[in-house]
Amino acid sequence: MGHNQPMQSSSNEQFVRIPVETEPQQNSDSNQRRNKWLTIIICIILAVTGQSVVRLLENYYFLHRTRKYRYGPWTLSLLQFVGFPILLIPFVLLHLPCNKKKQLIMTSEGISPFQLAIFYPVLAFFMFFQAMLSNLKNAMPFRDFTLTYTTQLLFTPYISSYINKTKFNRWMIISLSFAIITGSFTLNTFFAGSPGVYTMKKQKFRAIYAALIAAFVFSLTLCLMRSVFDSICTVPTNKKQPSFAVVLELLIVSSLVATLISLAAVFISGEHHGFKRRMDGFSKGEAAYVWTLVGQAVAWQVYWVGIVGLMFAVSAVFSNVISVCTWPIVSLLVAVFYSTHEQYNALSGTALATAALSVASYFYMIHKDKSESDEATN
Repeated sequence: MGHNQPMQSSSNEQFVRIPVETEPQQNSDSNQRRNKWLTIIICIILAVTGQSVVRLLENYYFLHRTRKYRYGPWTLSLLQFVGFPILLIPFVLLHLPCNKKKQLIMTSEGISPFQLAIFYPVLAFFMFFQAMLSNLKNAMPFRDFTLTYTTQLLFTPYISSYINKTKFNRWMIISLSFAIITGSFTLNTFFAGSPGVYTMKKQKFRAIYAALIAAFVFSLTLCLMRSVFDSICTVPTNKKQPSFAVVLELLIVSSLVATLISLAAVFISGEHHGFKRRMDGFSKGEAAYVWTLVGQAVAWQVYWVGIVGLMFAVSAVFSNVISVCTWPIVSLLVAVFYSTHEQYNALSGTALATAALSVASYFYMIHKDKSESDEATN
């Protein structure tokens, strides 16, 4: 098996070895395996850190805002993408030292410029649409949003089986089962921005439908991203191999387009007129308000790099599992930082255990498939 070539596992998932060094070098099999696991661990840390910081800052904002003013849905969507310029720094650091053995999505023979011209706007629209719908968590009790949004763990495997040709085995099903339990057990997470009850029955069904669609679109987005990585990793005539820079490239371009869409929505809806009022109504001052926005924008990018990186290194299903298994950690941090211990109960603690079991099951599957693949090539 060539260096940095995709590996076919018994579950037909493709695991891409990602070089963590900027200079190409020949590694032994043990070094390659170590680099692969190091990449996975780093991406998990990024996903957990990014999502945790986002939720902590969201609670900080809603606890100190004037109740008359709150984020508009378009502004919240914008925060998920507008921080993309910070990704240019690691992108340049990873890409510039690369020689001709490395490639980007735009230089791949596996996908044409015309396909990219269609793919990026479509992907950006899905990202924007998912962000906008998921922001309706502010209009429904957070426990209901959590339970509904957990359905992404059902959508992703189903969509991935068609788009990415993913096939399931026992350990993947076990991992998904524990992850679903994890998402269900984090329903008591404190969120200052959500109402305690619905004001009307129509609002309840509308919010639940929106959360379901958001979960579906999130799953579809992950699988579409994975299909692009598959197309550039499996071209027989392609002499160049992708590095982690392709993850940053995909996020930079798609986030740029999504930012433009979000900005247009903010100005068309008139939300920009309320920015000064919301800033003045923030009890911690204008500087704290601005830094809260900046912190969320940066944290969202950290989260996206982790999630998309896991999808590049392993699969869309594993990326989704990690996204949900982060929730109990967020719940614990919110309870610690905002003294909401009364809402952190036995179910919340159990969710940490099931999250660990879910991740451990998928880790074992990766290790098992890699070992079988190595034996087949010897």
